[in-house]
Amino acid sequence: KVNFILTAGSKKATVKWNKVSGATGYKVYYKTSSNGKWVALKTTTGTSYTKTGLTKGKTYYFTVKAYRTVSGKTYNGSYTAKSVKIK
Repeated sequence: KVNFILTAGSKKATVKWNKVSGATGYKVYYKTSSNGKWVALKTTTGTSYTKTGLTKGKTYYFTVKAYRTVSGKTYNGSYTAKSVKIK
């Protein structure tokens, strides 16, 4: 599971996380309501991502999944969702 921090900015949200040992990379997702569908934003080997163009006053949900690729197969880790209200 990836431990991440979610912070709201002006019409944007920034997700930062710690490296997970053994992970090939990370996938960042968000959704616009608690029962909405997850939308993939970015696959990265870095440890932060900023989503811009968000609506002020609206709440968004983000998560980060670590994944590991072994012999061409990808394994996703478990995840936690966090919400943030945009400034």
